[in-house]
Amino acid sequence: MCGIAGGFNFGVDKQPVDRTIISGLNDFQRHRGPDGEGVWSSDDDRLVLGHRRLAIIDTGHSGGQPMADKSRRWTITFNGEIYNHQVLRSELERLGCIFATRSDTEVLINVIAQWGEAGLSKLRGMYAFALWDSKLRELWLARDPYGIKPLYVSENEGTLWFASQARALANCAPVDTRRDPAALTGFYIWGHVPEPFSWWGGITMFPAGHVQRIKVGRAVSAPRSFASIKETFLQHPVQLSPGELRDLLLDTVRHHMVSDVPVGIFLSAGVDSNVIASLAAELDTRLCTTTLAFNEFKGTRDDEAPLAEAAAKLLQSDHVTVRIGREEFIDSLDGFIGSMDQPTIDGLNTYLISKAAASQGLKVALSGLGGDELFGGYPSFSQIPRLLKWGRNISRHKSIARGIGGMLRAIVPAFIPPKAAGLLTNSGDIASAYLLRRALYLEDELGLLLDESFLKQGLEKLSSRRALTQTIPVPSTCHAQIAVLESCWYMRNQLLRDTDWSSMAHGLEVRVPFVDFSLLQRLAPVIASPVPPTKQDLAACAIRLPQSMLSRPKTGFTTPVRKWRDASKIAPRRGLRGWSSEVHRLSKDFVKSSRLERARETGEIRVIL
Repeated sequence: MCGIAGGFNFGVDKQPVDRTIISGLNDFQRHRGPDGEGVWSSDDDRLVLGHRRLAIIDTGHSGGQPMADKSRRWTITFNGEIYNHQVLRSELERLGCIFATRSDTEVLINVIAQWGEAGLSKLRGMYAFALWDSKLRELWLARDPYGIKPLYVSENEGTLWFASQARALANCAPVDTRRDPAALTGFYIWGHVPEPFSWWGGITMFPAGHVQRIKVGRAVSAPRSFASIKETFLQHPVQLSPGELRDLLLDTVRHHMVSDVPVGIFLSAGVDSNVIASLAAELDTRLCTTTLAFNEFKGTRDDEAPLAEAAAKLLQSDHVTVRIGREEFIDSLDGFIGSMDQPTIDGLNTYLISKAAASQGLKVALSGLGGDELFGGYPSFSQIPRLLKWGRNISRHKSIARGIGGMLRAIVPAFIPPKAAGLLTNSGDIASAYLLRRALYLEDELGLLLDESFLKQGLEKLSSRRALTQTIPVPSTCHAQIAVLESCWYMRNQLLRDTDWSSMAHGLEVRVPFVDFSLLQRLAPVIASPVPPTKQDLAACAIRLPQSMLSRPKTGFTTPVRKWRDASKIAPRRGLRGWSSEVHRLSKDFVKSSRLERARETGEIRVIL
């Protein structure tokens, strides 16, 4: 896990890239890779690659980047991990490849050198990389199928700039930093900036599961898809036995434990992290678990520590519970806001648990993120079908429903739930129902918050319903379609992105065994079957823990912001309005025009920008 950066002048005019810009990008991303840095230039200085290193595999000098292969034809800057690099190395050695390091980075180079774009389908891991082919004078950019690792790009007058963080490009590279209407509008709708947009108009997110090859002096072609979550759900549905499911999960945990440094586990009281910990305990490795707990929750049902500690004892892990209170939160607030890459209403939970794990000397930790998407753990899996049933009943009276909805908003906004009026107009199809379920504000509410012309531009660029519809696999079951929407929208745009910046702020690599495309390829036809796997099926895979321990209802990871908000230093006004106002003040570089004052879901912590 690292930070990558680069600049590539691909235009007809031969112009060198300024190395100081790449050095600046490296410095800005220092927290992502505190173990080393490197800058490399092509012979004609058209291309400069930068890298910040967090040493996980082949931790010595030989694993440093940017890295060239033995032929010197290929040079790479790479962020992520290739979990099956040992198997790929053996296959490549049988084909005659000779390696100079033990790193997965060198394996990645040789995978592309040997098999070209077809080699991408052989990779099992999380990655974003830039690879230079000096023979063809061609730069490759690629990002893993789930989009676990970020890659931001900006093209300006024949030069392509890229980095692991959008904020790094905005601060260090000559890019357009004007506010994108789609970014602010999307933030108010979703609580994050949806891909491919970023907070800065000239910077976009490179698409997940895509590869782009850019040659000197040639027009830039669009990135091409090599893997798609949507496409995996178009296979013929199948069933899986409990034993087969357990073997698949044990396999993904085994792959995610590959490391030359100790691997920890975020352990809560929930099913997902406990299943991962239980499976990891079967691999005959030293198990290190960390639980984040809060003083204000001690002795209440929201305290995750007792159940997590009981599980750790049964699993015989080296366990640490880190308890924090209001003062520790206040001390962390500036660091949290300062580390945030783009505005988001989430991320504080991962920031705090990552800080706790890093304080124990860990550089790698496994997370249970992704379990709800695979095993139907979110309320959306039950609520959206009910919304669709409701929508079918009123579909014949759309104009009447639209009029009633408008009247409800205009007449009694203080006496009905904010989205209640949207039930009449946003439940006719799965894309609209998902938007109603996940959105903070519906589109027709935003006129009270944003300038009319700015809002119009933003909504036109977002085209939210059309974008959602294009994500949905057809034909497939409603359950599978919700799984894809949750994976490609909520998880990719918010959970994975926030996990990346908030963990890397502490030099910690977070791995997500449930977010594994190889696993998804086996599970997608099962999820799309008439009897999809449930969280109970997942819990049954943890044979080292009693089922009574895994039967706790899902609550989500919460932090006691409502208890902390009374601190005079952070909340001079009451409630979420006071909290949002103060966070808005602290994050004024992000949000300057207005603030978001509505929490999503029912969680105690939803950081409001």
